[in-house]
Amino acid sequence: MSQKIISIPRSTKGNLNGLHFETGQPYEKTVVVIICHGFGGDQTEWGRFTKTALNFNKAGFDAVTFDFSGSGKNPREPITLSKQVQDLKDVHEWVKSKGYNKINVLGLSFGGLTTLAANLDNIRATIFWAPAFYFTRHVKKFHFIMAFLISKFSNKPRLMPSLNNEPLMIQYDFLKEGRNFDVEGALANYLTPSLLIQGDKDERILYDWNFEAFQYFPQTEDYKFVKILGAGHDFKDDHLDLFIENSINWLKNYN
Repeated sequence: MSQKIISIPRSTKGNLNGLHFETGQPYEKTVVVIICHGFGGDQTEWGRFTKTALNFNKAGFDAVTFDFSGSGKNPREPITLSKQVQDLKDVHEWVKSKGYNKINVLGLSFGGLTTLAANLDNIRATIFWAPAFYFTRHVKKFHFIMAFLISKFSNKPRLMPSLNNEPLMIQYDFLKEGRNFDVEGALANYLTPSLLIQGDKDERILYDWNFEAFQYFPQTEDYKFVKILGAGHDFKDDHLDLFIENSINWLKNYN
């Protein structure tokens, strides 16, 4: 097994920083998982994605983690859902260019919404970790109006803290795209076998929201909802182990 620093070309300009976790097997014969971080996160998710990718390697899967544009180690620019969708498509193209045929996607939080919106072709299986399908429910109508009015007077992005990384750049378009995205329609038309894992103590992305969202998926055995008792949004340790274990089992079913 090996871990390599990679640079993935963007279709617009620049590159995305990432990591390639390899089992050492030929790419064309190996299962690979593209792993997408959440809002304010990065390619390692403070060790969570590193642990996940290494466990995937032990199970025989390669993995690719990366920083979305404007996040992690990438230069700062305003973050939007549409940009992240294009980033994921660019990473998908990079993975295909390596020769991988068995491609899967895992999306955490806002990375889960990005995965849904991208709806990539020829994906074996998708895993959603506490996806932020309804993240704008946290934003009251008054705040939407205020953000809109502010955007009319100034295009200057607002800075938001990002823990160990540089502050993120946010504009009104971030909220506007999230609010206008047709979540239910996208779920109903998402035809890739999908596993949704959600902690029942998540205070940021509420359990009830994703249980509701899951009902819009096609109701077949290729879609599964798993509740992790006691897990919040920043799940780790035993809770993270359960997220990983369920994910590996799902990947084995479809690869």
